[in-house]
Amino acid sequence: MNKFRDHNPYKLKTKHDEGYLYKEIPTGYLDSEEFINYLKKKKILIERSDNLGRFCNNNNIQMVKIKREGKFGSTPYAYKIPSESKIEEIILVLNNNNNSLMGRKILKKKKEKILEIFDSAPSARDYDKKIEEAKEKYKKQKKLKEKIMIREQIDEIKTEKWDKCYSKTSLAEKVSDDMGVSCNRKLVAKVLDEKRSSQQYKLMKKG
Repeated sequence: MNKFRDHNPYKLKTKHDEGYLYKEIPTGYLDSEEFINYLKKKKILIERSDNLGRFCNNNNIQMVKIKREGKFGSTPYAYKIPSESKIEEIILVLNNNNNSLMGRKILKKKKEKILEIFDSAPSARDYDKKIEEAKEKYKKQKKLKEKIMIREQIDEIKTEKWDKCYSKTSLAEKVSDDMGVSCNRKLVAKVLDEKRSSQQYKLMKKG
C-alpha cells in the first residue's frame, strides 16, 4: 500500500511552476460555490461540493489553485467556465451514466417510459391469432378470387402488427427517440421481467 498521499491528484500547477497560486480568481473562472450554482442553472447536478475536483477532472474542465487567506484551511480552487458545447456534452454523458445523480434520475424516467409504451401498445399475440384464423380460411377457400382477398387481408394484418406492436429492441429504440437518451434491449428486458412478466405475450418475438 502506498504510504504517500498524492497532494496534486488533478495535476494542477505545482510549486515549481510559475503562477502556482493565483492571488485572485482569474477572469473566466468561478469559485466553488459560484461554479456549483452555475452548473445548477445549466441543469447539471453535483451531489456534493467535494466532488467538484473529480467532476472537472473527468470532464476536462480546467482548475487552478487560489492563495488562501491565513495559515489555516484548505487551498481554494477556481474552475474555468465551460463553453456551451462542453455543457451540452457533459449533460449528454451524465444523462447516459447510470452512476451519476442525473443518470439515476433519467434511468427512473426511462423505466417509467418503457412501461408507458408497453402498456399502451396492442398485443402481438392478438394479431398472431387473427393471422392464423385468416390462414385457416385461406386453406378452406376454393375460389381463387376469395383466396387472393384473404391473402391481402393477411398482409394487412401483418403490416399493422409491425407498425403498432413492439419487440424489446424496437421498444428500446422508441424510448431513445422519445427521450433523447440511450436505451437498450437489456434494460427493457429487465423492466418487463420485473414489472410485466405475465404480459410479455404482447411483444413481437423478433426485431
